[in-house]
Amino acid sequence: MADAGELQTPPGMQVCPTRTDGLVALMASTITVAECQKRQREHYHKCPTCTHYNARNLVATPALVRPAKDGGLPS
Repeated sequence: MADAGELQTPPGMQVCPTRTDGLVALMASTITVAECQKRQREHYHKCPTCTHYNARNLVATPALVRPAKDGGLPS
């Protein structure tokens, strides 16, 4: 199979889906970023396996923790 890095896309376009394993999907198309966002909102079935999937790119933020008055040492 071809590597996803071999595909040439025009500026502002991306391959849908761009698989996380780097391989080209058997049925792929070139779409705009706006179309990508629309497909994600509509729960397109290929989105969860794509590198452009918003939920995949979210970084979990650590919970805010207040320091203990005793320096956080166990008692």
